[in-house]
Amino acid sequence: MAATVDGQATGTDAYGIVQGDGGAVDKMSGTSGNDRLEGHAAFNQYYGGAGNDTFIISYKFAVESGAHQGASTAFGDQYAYITDFGGASTWSATGNDFVAFSGFGAGATLTLSHEGTSGTSGAKLYYYTITTAANEVFNVLINSVNGKALATGDYAFY
Repeated sequence: MAATVDGQATGTDAYGIVQGDGGAVDKMSGTSGNDRLEGHAAFNQYYGGAGNDTFIISYKFAVESGAHQGASTAFGDQYAYITDFGGASTWSATGNDFVAFSGFGAGATLTLSHEGTSGTSGAKLYYYTITTAANEVFNVLINSVNGKALATGDYAFY
C-alpha cells in the first residue's frame, strides 16, 4: 500500500517524509511500514498505519492556522488529529509511534487537557495543548489505540 495525501498516492521526499500539500486540510496516510508524516495545512489529519510511525507537527504551519485562547475540545479548534497513535506509555517491538514537535521553541510544553471516548474498542481520545514560551496555544487531538495517554518517551520538542 502506498502512502497517501488527500486520497492521492504519493511517495516520500529526499528525507523519507510523506509531506502534506498545504491548503485548508492535509489528510495523510502511511503504509504498513515505519512512516514519517508531516502536515502543511491549517488542519492536519494523520493516519500512520502499522509500524513505528513519526508524526511531525510543525510550528511553522501551526502559526498559519492561528493560536487559540486556551484548551478546547471543539474539533474545529484542533490543529492536528492523529487517528491511530500506537504504543502510548508502553514499548513493544512494533507499533511504537512518536510525535516530533518541530520549531515550537525552548520552553514549549504539552499538557493533557481532556479525555474522551473513541469509537474503537480499547482506544481513547486525548486532547492536548501545546503552549509556547510566548503563551501561544495550539490544540492537538490524539486517538490512542491502546487507551493510554502519551508519556515522556512518546514525544519531544525540537
